[in-house]
Amino acid sequence: MDEGLRNYLGLIKRWWWLLIVSALIPMAVSYHFVSQEPDLYQAKATLIVGVSIFQDADPDRREIELSGTMAAAYAEMVTQRPVLEPVREGLGLERGIEDLRAQIGTNIRSGARLLEIYVRDVNPEAAALIANALADELIRRSPTSEENMPQQQEFIADQLVELEGKIEQVDGQINELTGSLSDLTSAAEIQEFEERIDALDQVKSRYQSTYAQLVSISRSESPNELSLFEPALPPEGPVPSRTSLIVGVSGGAGLGLACGAVLLMEYMDTSIRWEGNDTKQVLDLPVLGTVPQVSRKRSPSADDPLNPATEGVREVRSNLYLRRPERFFKTLLLTSPGNSEGKSFVLAHLAAVLAAGGYRVIAVDADMRRPSLHEYFDRPNVTGLSDVLNSSGSTDEDPLSIPVQETDLDSLYLLSSGRPPADPAALLTSGRFLRLLESLEDEADVILIDSPPALGPVDAAIIANQVEGTILVVSAGVTHRKAGQEARDLLRQQHGGSLLGCAVNRVKSDGHYYYYNTSQDDSQRWWNRWLLKQADPDTFTLGQAANLLGVSRAQARRWCKSGRLPATRKWLLGWQVEADQLERLLDDTLAMETKV
Repeated sequence: MDEGLRNYLGLIKRWWWLLIVSALIPMAVSYHFVSQEPDLYQAKATLIVGVSIFQDADPDRREIELSGTMAAAYAEMVTQRPVLEPVREGLGLERGIEDLRAQIGTNIRSGARLLEIYVRDVNPEAAALIANALADELIRRSPTSEENMPQQQEFIADQLVELEGKIEQVDGQINELTGSLSDLTSAAEIQEFEERIDALDQVKSRYQSTYAQLVSISRSESPNELSLFEPALPPEGPVPSRTSLIVGVSGGAGLGLACGAVLLMEYMDTSIRWEGNDTKQVLDLPVLGTVPQVSRKRSPSADDPLNPATEGVREVRSNLYLRRPERFFKTLLLTSPGNSEGKSFVLAHLAAVLAAGGYRVIAVDADMRRPSLHEYFDRPNVTGLSDVLNSSGSTDEDPLSIPVQETDLDSLYLLSSGRPPADPAALLTSGRFLRLLESLEDEADVILIDSPPALGPVDAAIIANQVEGTILVVSAGVTHRKAGQEARDLLRQQHGGSLLGCAVNRVKSDGHYYYYNTSQDDSQRWWNRWLLKQADPDTFTLGQAANLLGVSRAQARRWCKSGRLPATRKWLLGWQVEADQLERLLDDTLAMETKV
C-alpha cells in the first residue's frame, strides 16, 4: 500500500470519532431548525417586455436584445420601494418592505422577451395575489400604459380623423369633375377640367401619404412596452423541501472543517506516532517491543495476567534474546530523550519479567538527580549508588559495600540512587563506578541501569560507553520526533554498537495481546466492587467462579445455564454460585484428575 494512503488511513482510524461527531452535530442542528420552518408556496406572474413574438411576423434581433435589457431593468425595479410600497398599501399587508422584498424573486427569459416574477408565501392565495399586484404595478408604471399615453398619440389620432375627411372631400370633387367632362364641348374647358382633376389627385396623394405615415407612427413597435402574458395562480402544493440538501451540506461542511482541523493538528504535532503492529522501525531503530498505555500505579509483577505492561515487556525480553541467543546481555541501560516518557516504568517491569524467567537481576537507579525507581518497588531511598561512589575516606582499591535491597519478587534486587550528589557526572566517570559494575556482574545475571534522559545531563552518554547494550525508550504521542532523533544520534556517537533499538511506551492497545483484556477489566471493576457489596458472603459472582475454575466468563455462564455449575440468576446481580456448589465441583474435578 502506498505510504501516503496508509498515513491517511491511519489518520481516519485515529480520529474517526471526531470526524463523525463533527458531521453529526451540524446535521442535527440544521435539521432541527429547518424542520421548524413552515411550508412555502410559490406563485409566478409572467410579463412580456416589448411586442410578443406572436404579434411580430419579422422580429428584429436588435429589438430582442433591447427588450432583454429592458427586462433586466424591470426585474431590478420590482424589488424597489416605489413599486413595493403601493403594492403593500393596496393589499393591506402588515409586513415591512424588507420582509416583502425577501419574498420576491425574478427570472428573465431574454430569448422570449419574458419577465417572470416569483413570490413565496406561507399562504398560496397570498402568494398569487402579491405576484399579480407586482405585475400590475410594473405595467402601470411603464411608459406605454394607458395612463401614461403621450399627447402625441392623441394628436396623431386627431390628425388621422381630419385627413380621412379631407381625402373623402377631395374624392368627391374629383368624382364631380370627372362626371362633368362628358357634358363639355369646348377643348379649352375640357383641358381646364383635366388640369383641375390632376391637381386634386396630387392633393389626394399628399393626404394619403401623410395619413400612411401617421398610421405607421401610431403602430410602431416599442421595446419598452410591458404587458401581462400569464397571471399568477394559487399553487397546488408547497415548494419542494430542501431539508436533505441543507442537512447534507451542513454535515459536509462540518466534516470538511474536522478534516482540516485533523490535518492541522497532525501537521503541528511532531510527536512520535505508533502506526500499528506492522511498524518495524521507529527513528530508524528496530522496535524491541511496545508497552500499552496503562495505569502507572501498579507495582511491577511478572505474574499478573491483567497487567498489559507485563506482556509488552515480555516482547522486549524476547527480542533481546533473539539479538544474542548464545549469551544474554549482562548490562543494559534504559534511557529516553526527555522526562516523563516511562523509562523507569519499562525498566521496572523488564526487571520483573527477567527475574520471573530465572535470571538474577539487579536494577540500578543511576538517575541521581530525579530518582524514581525505588517508588516502583515500594522501597526507601536512604543509601544507594551515590553513597557507594562518594564514600569519603575510601580509595579505589578498597572493597565496595553495595547497599542492595531485596524486593517483593524473588531474584530481583534494587540499588537505589541514594542521596542526590553535587556532581553526579563526576561520580559516573570515576573508577569506582567501573568497579561497581564489575562487582554487580559477579552477583547477578543481568544488570538494568536507569539513567537521566539522553538529552539532559551527560550521565546517559557516560553510562552508554560502559554497558553492553542501550535501549531508548520513547513514548507515543509524547516524545517529539526531533528530540528522539537527537537522542539517537547522541547515543550512536558515544558507542553506536550498544544502541540495540527502542521500546515504544504508552501505545494504545488494539487488542493484539493474548493474555489480557484491559478494557473489560477496567470498565467492569467498579461494577464488580458493587456486586461484592450486594452479594451474599456465601456466594460467588460469575467472574469469581470463573477465576476459581480457571475458565472464561462465557464458559462459566454456559455451565450455569446447562446446570453443570448450579447457580441462580438474580436481578442486577447476575448469576450467583453458592460456595458449597462451587467447592463440590472443584472436588469432583480433583477426584477425576486423581483417577487419571
